Amino acid sequence: MNIRSWQQHELPQLSHIFLRAVHETASQHYSPAQIAAWGQVDDAQWRQKLASSVVLVAEVDGKVVGFITAVGHYIDLLFVSPDYARQGIAGALLRALLAKMLPGKVTVAASITAKPFFERQGFVLVREQNVEARGERFINYLMAREV
Repeated sequence: MNIRSWQQHELPQLSHIFLRAVHETASQHYSPAQIAAWGQVDDAQWRQKLASSVVLVAEVDGKVVGFITAVGHYIDLLFVSPDYARQGIAGALLRALLAKMLPGKVTVAASITAKPFFERQGFVLVREQNVEARGERFINYLMAREV
């Protein structure tokens, strides 16, 4: 596995990983209506978001299989292709990202699906949140840990 900074031409690959992870992995914890609302990508919005973020990708055999993004000390996105789940990719991405950060408190709004992963990585629950996206309400968890 190789972890590196992303390249702008990889946006379609990152979008595909995100959509598959939401529709296939997160669907065990969220309703079909929630998945439909969450599982959308606006290319222009994502390009803008990623341009202002630290973005790392994980490659296996030259194929991008996961990614993580952060703005400052906030982890915004962490997704791995369902084909590569439970192979240590998310952990490797998180460790690489944390190694780039200055000391301080790192936060994430973890999905129900991602909460156990972040707990294993030393994040603690700050509070449960009820958020809205595209007309649907979602539970997620604000979590934090020191770097």
